Amino acid sequence: MTTETVKAAEPAVGATEKKRFGGIKGLIKRYENLGYKAKKKIMHFISRIFVYFVLIEMAYLFILPFIYIFSTSLMSAQDYMDPTVQYIPTSVNWDNFVKAYQALDYIPSFLNSLGTSLLSAFFQTVSCAIIGYSLGRYKFKARNIIFILVVLVLLIPPQVMILASYGLWATLSLVNTWGPVVLPTVFGLGLRGALFVMIYMYFFQRIPDVMDDAARIDGAGPLRVFGIIMLPLVKSAIAIVFIFSFVWHWNDNYEAPTYMYLEGRQTLQPRLANIQTYFNKYATAQMMSELDKALSEPMLFAGCLMVMIPVLLVYIFGQKQLAAGIERIGVIE
Repeated sequence: MTTETVKAAEPAVGATEKKRFGGIKGLIKRYENLGYKAKKKIMHFISRIFVYFVLIEMAYLFILPFIYIFSTSLMSAQDYMDPTVQYIPTSVNWDNFVKAYQALDYIPSFLNSLGTSLLSAFFQTVSCAIIGYSLGRYKFKARNIIFILVVLVLLIPPQVMILASYGLWATLSLVNTWGPVVLPTVFGLGLRGALFVMIYMYFFQRIPDVMDDAARIDGAGPLRVFGIIMLPLVKSAIAIVFIFSFVWHWNDNYEAPTYMYLEGRQTLQPRLANIQTYFNKYATAQMMSELDKALSEPMLFAGCLMVMIPVLLVYIFGQKQLAAGIERIGVIE
């Protein structure tokens, strides 16, 4: 390119840059000349775009693992080993779910998980409500001591007491039954029982005293005040405790496998580890261990999906109550 050509091109580039910056300056001047309401609407529109962008990005981060699990569970071994296949398999392989169903021994394991989770959630919802109501609404001498004990139960990890607990349940001949998981929840213990007591305390303490005072003046006893007046006012807390208790007991991979380890008594969570063993039974002798593990991944993700579905259904049907409870906590704060 000659010097004359470069000099001829420079004015054209300069004119383009001047036109671009002139347009931006013009927009800025037009914005400055707008009224207060117009500026407020524009800023509100821009802020909404930014908020939706952040929410979509965060939703994508949370949904991506589920999409990966779902797509992988439908892949064949060839698709999973093919680096060109990412999220859409070349053919849907439903055999992964059949093998995972058999490896999980799904029906007995599902019934054990469902039974322990539902009963534990029900008993914790009732027992923790009684304890939280007594600590939140009544003043007595040992109240602070009991509250400190509740906090200690929340802080002490269950692994510290597992040997003593196992010895207790073995002495009572309740190992490999639902008893070690369900019976503590009758007394307000179990998984996160102390946390649920504190949640109920939080809700009951913020109910005005005139509510139960008026009920007592009308002749209502303590049980009637608790059951008819107070419980309907903490529906949000009941929903939070029940949903969280069900989900945490369903996902429990420590206490339930410790007490229920025999075949036919296990829950779904510990049986996920059996999928690899089940696949190795049908693997050829020439396959290496790493290859076995890689080829069993689609079946493992199919099993994970089958374990996740009940929890997702509980959240879908209870999301309004859960959101209302969390919103109420925010309003009170």
